[in-house]
Amino acid sequence: MGRKSAIKTRKPITKKVNLWLGDLLLCLQNENIEDLSIDDLARLAGKSKSTLYEYFESKEAVLLAACETKTKALTERIVSVSKEKINRVVLYEQLVAIAAEGTANISISFLQSIKLHYPKSWLVIEKFTDLFVDLLKIQYSQGITEGIYHPISVELLGHLDKLFVTQVVTNKLMFTDKDYTLSKLITDYLNLRLKGLLKK
Repeated sequence: MGRKSAIKTRKPITKKVNLWLGDLLLCLQNENIEDLSIDDLARLAGKSKSTLYEYFESKEAVLLAACETKTKALTERIVSVSKEKINRVVLYEQLVAIAAEGTANISISFLQSIKLHYPKSWLVIEKFTDLFVDLLKIQYSQGITEGIYHPISVELLGHLDKLFVTQVVTNKLMFTDKDYTLSKLITDYLNLRLKGLLKK
């Protein structure tokens, strides 16, 4: 019987690694990521292939970690802001601003490609979307209770918000990088939502 190959122990991901993963994510925005090899990722990250393998077992694992790094940073910001005791509309506008800033350098094509080719990474994005939508639903509910917003179904609003990210933005027949930016789409959508909710 042959010997079983030993499972290589990977190094833990540190803050320093998260920094270059964040930079790598930005470098991937204009790349056809499904065609990239681990060598390409190493080149774009400015690291050796052996360095990447110290932390990750595959290209998919690198992409997953890069998406996790981005969504974790955004999650910390939106959760922190959502706890602030400020005017409801101002708070909503701040959440929109964070979403816009956080997606400013993310391309629509990158998001579409992740959804199509990398299900584990897409799951990370979906989980972040769920969290963001849940926070928005709290804002909708409290705004309705305070009489600031029209009494519209919060569940309906939440479903529409999630569908916008998971089905509309990622539909290649509707949106491309040539005509739109992800940040502008999200900002326009959320601002339109606010205008529809506010009582005049």
